[in-house]
Amino acid sequence: MGKRNKKTDDGNDRLTRIAVVNTDRCKPKRCNHECKRSCPVVRMGKQCIEVTSEDKIAFFSEVLCIGCGICVKKCPFEAVNIINLPSNLDAQTTHRYSANSFKLHRLPTPRPGEVLGLVGTNGIGKSTALKILAGKEKPNLGRFADPPDWQEIISYFRGNELQNYFRKVVEDDLRCLMKPQYVETIPKAARGNVKDILERRNEVGNMDYMVEKFDLTKVLERDVKLYQVENCRGLLVACVV
Repeated sequence: MGKRNKKTDDGNDRLTRIAVVNTDRCKPKRCNHECKRSCPVVRMGKQCIEVTSEDKIAFFSEVLCIGCGICVKKCPFEAVNIINLPSNLDAQTTHRYSANSFKLHRLPTPRPGEVLGLVGTNGIGKSTALKILAGKEKPNLGRFADPPDWQEIISYFRGNELQNYFRKVVEDDLRCLMKPQYVETIPKAARGNVKDILERRNEVGNMDYMVEKFDLTKVLERDVKLYQVENCRGLLVACVV
């Protein structure tokens, strides 16, 4: 591959679109690199798409991309997606895992005493946003090649309620609990009966209330491995709350 511009890799340039390449579907060793061959920008001599048979995944320059969409149609594995961005989101990138991966813009703001719900289709960043708010994923502000430290991240949110929120997360003044996303794995991973699991997680002494709230009285002695997957959600929420 040719040498890439550092600003392009970091995603700091002003972008009007992002290129998302599915790492599971992109297979340079099994195609004729139709994306690169059909790209009008590459034909002009610019390195808009870089890929060889030795690469694991194609690289798209979002700065050079003109958004024609030809590569999307030509890819035999449907691994490419070009997404046009509203211009007002250029400077509001919260997180990005790598080049040609999705970008998370902004974050929801949790407030004491309020319920915050995230609704949307798969793959739009709900889980990533929750991991960041829980302190399990540090937001890189789009700089995946040169991620900022927590001090810079907190300064970035200056004047926003999230500044104080992240300060509490970093200083361990705020504890975040997350229910496992894939409940079908719980019967395989957990041990003991429903009562045993609840007692192990009864840190605030509200087990009786949770048992009644989630209608778990009749299943307290049931082995969790025999527990129906569709009923695991209530058990997991009871454990977290």
